[in-house]
Amino acid sequence: MTPTRAPRAAFAWWGATACWLLGSLLGGRRTAVEAAVPLPVAILAYVVCAGLWALLVLGVYRGVKGTRVTLAIVGALGVVDLVLQLFADIAVGAVPHGAFFLAALVLSAAGYVLLFRPR
Repeated sequence: MTPTRAPRAAFAWWGATACWLLGSLLGGRRTAVEAAVPLPVAILAYVVCAGLWALLVLGVYRGVKGTRVTLAIVGALGVVDLVLQLFADIAVGAVPHGAFFLAALVLSAAGYVLLFRPR
């Protein structure tokens, strides 16, 4: 069976990853986890997480078996986290952080639509 590729979905997910990383680094609102560790450690953790996510999306782009389902499951958890953080951003008025996370949420939604769209 030929692996099913989803290149457009991959580009949407990569865009969402970039928005999440930029929002996390440039947003100005520190989460409880960020406050618990030194700033360089938090930045390194964000970069590592974004890199791992980008590698998973690369598997979807190349059509690696199992990556679509994995991305769908893990992506759902990520979308829930984005929504929760957006509510927190609205509550404290963190506009830059919220704007990047809103863009990541929109791109993630586009990624889901493109990931499971019939050929």
